[in-house]
Amino acid sequence: MPLGSLFQSIYTKMVVTLLVAVLPFYLIVLQINRSDATGVRDGVAESVRSQAHYYLSSLETELSQVIKFQQQLSASPELDTLSNASEIMTNEEKRQAVLAIQRQLIQLQSMSQYIADTTAYLPDLGTMITANQTYRDISESERESLQRFVRPSAAALIEEKGRLYICYSNSYLFGVAIPSFVLTIELDRERLAAAMDRFKYNGVGIAALFGSEDGWRVASDGSGEERASLLRAADAAGGIGPTAVETLHTEQGDYLHYSERSAFLGATFAVFVPEKEVLGKLKANRDRIRYVSLVSLLIIAVVSYVVYRLVHHPLRKMIVAFRQVGNGNFDVSIERSSKDEFAYLYRHFNQTIRKLQELVYEVYEQKYRTQTAELKQLQSQINPHFLYNSFFTIYRMAKFGENDNVAQFSKYLGEYYRFITRDGAEEVTVQDEVVHARTYTDIQLFRFHDRISVRFEDVPEALARMSVPRLTLQPVIENAFVHALEKRAEGGLLDVSFLLTEEEEAVIAVEDNGTGLDDTALEALRRKLQSAGQSGETTGLGNVHRRLRLRFGEKAGLRLSRGALGGLRVEVAFPSSNR
Repeated sequence: MPLGSLFQSIYTKMVVTLLVAVLPFYLIVLQINRSDATGVRDGVAESVRSQAHYYLSSLETELSQVIKFQQQLSASPELDTLSNASEIMTNEEKRQAVLAIQRQLIQLQSMSQYIADTTAYLPDLGTMITANQTYRDISESERESLQRFVRPSAAALIEEKGRLYICYSNSYLFGVAIPSFVLTIELDRERLAAAMDRFKYNGVGIAALFGSEDGWRVASDGSGEERASLLRAADAAGGIGPTAVETLHTEQGDYLHYSERSAFLGATFAVFVPEKEVLGKLKANRDRIRYVSLVSLLIIAVVSYVVYRLVHHPLRKMIVAFRQVGNGNFDVSIERSSKDEFAYLYRHFNQTIRKLQELVYEVYEQKYRTQTAELKQLQSQINPHFLYNSFFTIYRMAKFGENDNVAQFSKYLGEYYRFITRDGAEEVTVQDEVVHARTYTDIQLFRFHDRISVRFEDVPEALARMSVPRLTLQPVIENAFVHALEKRAEGGLLDVSFLLTEEEEAVIAVEDNGTGLDDTALEALRRKLQSAGQSGETTGLGNVHRRLRLRFGEKAGLRLSRGALGGLRVEVAFPSSNR
């Protein structure tokens, strides 16, 4: 392409225009965001990671000391005597033992701010001692909970009826089925949740502990909607992620997500910080971005106008021209003064439309001539057997003095030949076509009235007004007489019915009870019918099938099948939208 033509190219103009508009804006914004966003995000991520690790380590250390003291309490002589030899103790000894045990439970409770209560269960006695209440009977629900407390667990924390416990019993030591005592430490979920509030960023975000075995969780305070959305997203992610800060997508937006698992506690600690808060330092850059955006908008406005002049306007002109062609207007022509690609397209578009117009007229004229020739060919094909049989019938009736029958027969014969030989309209209504078909069957019944019966259904009013090519139904009925019914000695039956389907299709069915139609013969008839359209056959069923398809399209034509009467069923099908 010459250098001058290169600069006139629409492609070159579009590329240069878009580069001028986009490149400066892209480079400025990219530099600003790279310099600030990366540093802010990495700093917050490191802070969250270190704080979360410190919190989890501190919680493990604190609770491990509590568990050690709990195990030491299990070796208390007062607890051992009261749980195993209470029947030989006096009431005063029991009272002193209970007080001693309670003092140790109170000491255990004071070891951590996260402990809500400590309890010693004595199942054999049916009683329990707590740090908050001295001595009372074990309730039925608490007895059920004991089954969970004595079950072995690898996790330090277990959940029972919405409460978190650290449990210990002497069944762990001696392997007995029913322990003589069970020590439990109930953790204060509200204090655990309150301690997690320190991980909020600018007062927002969520921190949570997720239990591995029971699926329990303790979460810090937050708005109900934000908290529910985060916990659903965490549950969907299993509550556990790698020990690296990642982005978690929720209904409330994107959050920086860090989690760390504690095998000792049997739980995972997770922190969720809103990204929009983390990137708050970038607010100072918004003014700069606004200035750049204003300049970009001005550039875009200018570019849009240029693009409209260069591309949109000529494209719209071509689209309008295509729509006119689609509506059947082949006289359209479009011009362009400049020497670019659109001028080339316009020129070839006009040439294509002119050529297409010539081809359409040629095809239409050829189709019209073909249909006219086929109809005239069918009209000219007077079956000699039918003609001389008709004369013999007139002769026989005249010989026997059946003057009324001769008159009626002659009338039918005249109407028949007038219909097939007349010039004029190539299409007739279905009603006229049925009347002609009835005339043909009336003529045949003069010869075969004692051997053949003909039954016509009433033509539906909507179907009667539709148009079809002339000589559509009578050749189908003639085929049934010649190939199926004339050979029968008696009991011949011809049935003509009409149908309008929900698929907007009209069907005229011609069915006989002829014999000798097996599957092989039926398939041969179908193949012959399909090849008629390709070979240009102009006689019989092939002629009717071909003319129906030329008139109504590929979905119209004849369909052959085995009928309910046992003979051939021929369906003449065409669109019911035709009037």
